[in-house]
Amino acid sequence: MKKIFTLAAASALVASSLGAQAQITLDGKVTAAEIAAISTTGKYQLVSAYTGVHSVADKGLKTLYVGTSATKLYVAVVGAFLQENTFPAVLLYLNVPGKTGVAAGTKLSGGAAGDSPLKIKPTMDFDVDYGVRVNFDKTPSNGGYFSFADYSAGNVATGVPDAYQGNVKEGVVLTGSATAGPFLGARVNYTTAAGVVANTDNSAVEFEFDLAALGLTATSTVEMFVAYTNDGGVFTTDTFPPIVGQTTALNPDQDFTAIAGKQFLTYRIGTGLLATRGEVAKSLRFGTYPNPGSAVSVAYTVPQGKQAVALSVFDATGKQVRSFSEAQAGTQSYKLSGLRAGIYVVKLNVGGDQTSAKVVIE
Repeated sequence: MKKIFTLAAASALVASSLGAQAQITLDGKVTAAEIAAISTTGKYQLVSAYTGVHSVADKGLKTLYVGTSATKLYVAVVGAFLQENTFPAVLLYLNVPGKTGVAAGTKLSGGAAGDSPLKIKPTMDFDVDYGVRVNFDKTPSNGGYFSFADYSAGNVATGVPDAYQGNVKEGVVLTGSATAGPFLGARVNYTTAAGVVANTDNSAVEFEFDLAALGLTATSTVEMFVAYTNDGGVFTTDTFPPIVGQTTALNPDQDFTAIAGKQFLTYRIGTGLLATRGEVAKSLRFGTYPNPGSAVSVAYTVPQGKQAVALSVFDATGKQVRSFSEAQAGTQSYKLSGLRAGIYVVKLNVGGDQTSAKVVIE
């Protein structure tokens, strides 16, 4: 009789084997030993991948990883960021529990520091409590600059506080200068890559935030948006979550509520990506069958006419092994053929709505 290797058993095996390896190290890279296919304490989980057009050639975002330990929240933005003669940046906007912040659909007043890209004034489609930035000097040896804009008390006409935390040099961990507040003990590190294509070792900007300082618990939900910007905070095409079909740079003060779909990601500590993914999956009739199986098919429905669809498949280390992006309509099916036995994550984006599923190939 053929032994049935259940999804639960496979998940437990992977979690157990990965749990025995090294925990997250803030070294500016996301290694295979730091990644788990499912939400695992002390490991990164792949949250999003950018596969679209880069408005800055071969520069910008590649993948986004999020993870937690017992006391820390980790966010790793993989890509290639340095440009000559300009000051590009990685921006991260956060919504955490228990803060008033700026309500969804309200234009942000921008940070008060004129030399920070957080001075921009986008309108987000989720509540915003904090903005975080690392922007890079046009002279690479000068490193980058770390600060956060505090929207937790709402907008301020003259600009919300933008607290400079220090100068971070490549490969050297910087602990921010805050002595109290939500970013007490926050740390950052990064390594560079010549380009997105050349970044094969997951060089990244890595953030480490203290859970207690941010008011997070072992079951809290965090909403986030990540962007790659040009000098002065001008949005490029590259965002997490990706905007399907975006081929030209966005506006400096972009209104993200005018873009179809959700322009933020939800991460639930202890559970992982997209706390609302079940609702999205139901609306898209998203499913995998037979799962586990040797030839698994992905089924879904594109509602309301033809829409942009992007599907990506990642192995247990976070490596992308399949992908496509095209306009589709109606009921669809995609066969996961030619994959080795193992655990995979399938990510589906339909018109900006994103969901995911774990698949076991026998």
